Amino acid sequence: MSQFSMTCTCGHVMNVDAANRPEAVQKLKGVMTADAVAQHMADKHPGQPVLPVSQVHAMIERGVQAG
Repeated sequence: MSQFSMTCTCGHVMNVDAANRPEAVQKLKGVMTADAVAQHMADKHPGQPVLPVSQVHAMIERGVQAG
């Protein structure tokens, strides 16, 4: 297992252990449900509209890095 991370534009870092990058992407997408996205936006991006889950998942696909 290796560690992968994704950093949001707000600086919040999400970490996950996975065998490879595609698995890491899937794990992070699984965590970032509609409720999780809404909570993250409320906590870290107050006053901004809640992003669609599809947009957050696209950001995860682009942003996941090893290490």
